[in-house]
Amino acid sequence: MNASCIVLNADYTFLGTVCWKRAVKLVMANKVTVLKYSDKVVRCVEKAFKVPAVIVLLKIVRMVYRSKVPFCKKNVLVRDQHRCVYCGFQGKNLTIDHVTPLSKGGATDFDNCVACCKPCNTKKGSRTLSEMRMHLKKRPFQPTISEFMRLKLKSSGIYEYLSELGIY
Repeated sequence: MNASCIVLNADYTFLGTVCWKRAVKLVMANKVTVLKYSDKVVRCVEKAFKVPAVIVLLKIVRMVYRSKVPFCKKNVLVRDQHRCVYCGFQGKNLTIDHVTPLSKGGATDFDNCVACCKPCNTKKGSRTLSEMRMHLKKRPFQPTISEFMRLKLKSSGIYEYLSELGIY
C-alpha cells in the first residue's frame, strides 16, 4: 500500500504529507488527532483499522519560513504545472530550458528557466526565441511562497481534501 496522509499544524495550516505508517505511529503515540480517515484498511493479527487521510497535530509546531522559493528543477516544474511553455505538452519527461541561453548571458533562475519538453528543447538548442521564431505560452516568474504552496497542493491532489474540510 502506498498511501500518504496530510499533516496539519495545530492551527490547521498545511505542514506536509507523511506515509500511512508514520501517520499510524503518530496516532498511536497520541501526538495527533484524526480529522478524516481514508478508505484503506490495515489488517493486523488482532484487529483491522482504517488508515488516516488527514491528521492534526495536538501541539503547534513553529515553522521557519523562507523568504523565497528555492530554485531547482522540481520547483520550476511545479510552477509551470508540469507543462511545456512552448507547445503545451503535459507529462513526466520534461526538462528545463533557459529562455536566454547561458551562452548568451542568461542566468539559471526562476526568471529565465522554464519547463520544456525534449523535442522543443532540442529544436530551440542554444538559440534565442526570436532566432527560432518560438513564443512562450507563459512568462517565467519568481513565485512567492504562498503561490508556490497553492500550486504544489493542487498538483499533488491534496488541495481537494483541504478545500473539502474548509481549510483552503
